[in-house]
Formats: sequence, C-alpha cells, structure tokens
Amino acid sequence: MENLQNWLSLPPKYTTFRINRLKSFNSDILKDFLTTQTNELHTSVIPNFYFLNLDCLVLERWPEDSLDVTVEYQGKEIIVDALCAAAVLRGANVFAPGVVGLPVNCNLNEKVKIYGDLEGHCKRGLKIAYTGKKLFVGTGLLKMLRYELFDNGVQPSGIAVQTIMPISRLPVINEAIYPEGVLVLQNLPSIVCGWVVDARPNEYILDMCAAPGNKTTHLAEMSNDEAIIIALDKTPQKIVKIKENCSKQGVQCVKAYSFDSTKCFSSNSTGINGSPPYPSHSFDKVLLDAPCSGLGQRPQLMNKMTPKMLESYKFVQRKLMSAAVQVLKSGGRLIYSTCTVTVDENEGMVLWALEKFPCLKLVRADPLHGSPGLQGCGLSDEQRMMVQRFSPEIDPLRPTEPIYRDTIGFFIATFTKI
Repeated sequence: MENLQNWLSLPPKYTTFRINRLKSFNSDILKDFLTTQTNELHTSVIPNFYFLNLDCLVLERWPEDSLDVTVEYQGKEIIVDALCAAAVLRGANVFAPGVVGLPVNCNLNEKVKIYGDLEGHCKRGLKIAYTGKKLFVGTGLLKMLRYELFDNGVQPSGIAVQTIMPISRLPVINEAIYPEGVLVLQNLPSIVCGWVVDARPNEYILDMCAAPGNKTTHLAEMSNDEAIIIALDKTPQKIVKIKENCSKQGVQCVKAYSFDSTKCFSSNSTGINGSPPYPSHSFDKVLLDAPCSGLGQRPQLMNKMTPKMLESYKFVQRKLMSAAVQVLKSGGRLIYSTCTVTVDENEGMVLWALEKFPCLKLVRADPLHGSPGLQGCGLSDEQRMMVQRFSPEIDPLRPTEPIYRDTIGFFIATFTKI
C-alpha cells in the first residue's frame, strides 16, 4: 500500500500522445521542436521519443544530469490549484481557470515560479505571497495579466503561463505544433483501452460515458471512420465538447447524444438509427469507461475523497453495467474500464457482473499490457490473467514492461455475451 501511495504522488516518467491515423503525421516537426526547446534550455541533450504503435507516441523526460530544475528562480510566484499543478508536472502549460493567485505589477513574458496550492485554501485573486502549504512545480513565462484573470467579470480562458520547465523534467509539448487534430494528449492505459475495443468498419459501437471524447475519436480512427459509433453523456455541455473533438479530428462516424446511459435500454424502442434509448441486442461492442473515484490519476497532490463518496461509485457502475448488458448483442463484447485503483470498482465489479449476469463470460482483454488483477480479491488466477490493472506492482503471474507500470492507475476487463 505504501508503494502504491508513493507511486500515486509522483508523475509518470513519460508523456504519451495518440496520433490520429486519419491525418498525416510528420515526426520531423516534433524533432525540430524538441531541438529548439533543448537549445533554449542551454543543454545538449534532446529528449528521446519513440512509438509503441502506429497511433501511440511516447516522449521521455530529460535525463537527470542534463538539467537543473530544482532551483527556484528569483521572481514572482503564481499560485495554481492542485489539479493544475499536477498537469504542470505532466508537462502542461498553465491554463487560466487553474490560476488562483498572482502578484500585482507583473509584466507579460516575465519569468514566474509556479506553485501548487496543496490544501485548496488560497483565495482566488490573491495579490500577496501565499503562506499556506504549497509545492514548487516549475517555471514559466506569464502570458496573461491580473485584469484578464480576475477583473473582467468573465471566466478566463487560454494559456496564462507558458511552462518552460516542470521539476519533473518532462518536455512541454503543445498539441498545436501540429495541424489541428493530428496529436492528442492521452494517458497510455486509455490508448490501450482503445486497442482492446479494436473498433472495426461497420460495427455498431456504444460509448456509454464518452466525454470528452478522446476514446470515442480513437475508436472512430481505428475503424478508419467507418464504424457506427453512438456516444452518450448526460451533460449537454460535454456533448458539445465531444462534437468539437470529432470535428477537430476529422471524425464523421460518431453520433453524440445528451442522455443518461443508465437508461439507454428500453424494451419499447424500435431501432438503433436514432437517439436513445435502444432495444436489446443492438450493439456489437459496448465501451463502459465508467465514472469512478479517479484514484489512479497521477500525480495526486490533493485528495478530498470521503469514504461515503468512495462507496457511492459502485452503485452507479452497476446500473451502467446492467444497461450495457441489455443493449449488447449475443456474441458481442463489453469492455469495462476505470481510472481508479480500488478493488470495489475493478475486480469487485468483475465478480459482481459475472454473478449478476449468467449471460456474461470473462475473456482476455487483449492486447494485455497491464499487470493481472489483484490477488486475494476473489478472482481465480485464470480470471486475473484475463484482466489488466495498471499499477507499480510486479506480478510473477504476468510480468509487464516498465513503461506500463509507470502510467496512471487504470483497469480494463472484457466480457462477451453468450
């Protein structure tokens, strides 16, 4: 448990991007960008990058002895919320909604120190130095002034600080170095999840909890934009985001609807070609990337999850699973995934589903890149080998490559309907 907690508090050593196979990708653009960034940082070492698949780009951090990132530069400090600080440690710029405090009399393009508010106590718009618990996460160049962030009466947007270097030494890569929709920042297990679904042309696929649409567009691209994909999310604003992402990435085979997926099945529904709900035996594949406690996200700088909140997720997941089973065709595949590390939401859900639905059979979640399911949680060794859990542990039942043990915490299981 201590090993897991330490692992969750640190950012992964890699950044992964999904490459849109519907568009053209030129690796020389990335190489030139990294060379320029290397020169600006006065080092001779260019970060390594490589491909795990045609659609998965891996970018390594700078070697430890190539850059001194531990020194906090002289200059003004900007306070960001914990989620924003975690993103900076993953190699992201600071976007305006994440900024909490900024001194007065700052200038555009002035170098600033970026601190994360670890307790959530910094009041928005703070002008003086914050004395609460904070963590230095990197340095950057200020791109927005106080009045733009706090004084104009509207929710700010855009890049507030261009990150120069996070203390994690991960390169700061903006997707905008490529034409729109070519490169998508996405966690490695989420990309693996798309590989497990393995969308094919002409398949009817339901993505039950699709926002913001990264997995949805991945499935579309895998099928060469020839699958029939229904994407659901009950929040209308999130459906707008899914449609925006489809447009950016050149995806046309997705239909997105604002709808509660727990109610996506109806015995009175007559067809699949319109809006939900849908009749039984409608879809060849169902992706249930379930709402979860999110306790696999890294780095976790602050966690306000209560036991009551933690307990609540499995009940929503069970409702979604029940609906998924109803709309799945006989012989179809149901892929269940979460970005959390709890047993109740992962191995526990597998056990519950197999007991609740005799028509479900657990099958291998190929390609198997993660570790087996946890031992001692009710799954047999045969069943543990069929699922994959992304975590730091090395399980002799199926040893995994180091890169798949240095991701976010994630879980994938696949069922077929008999």
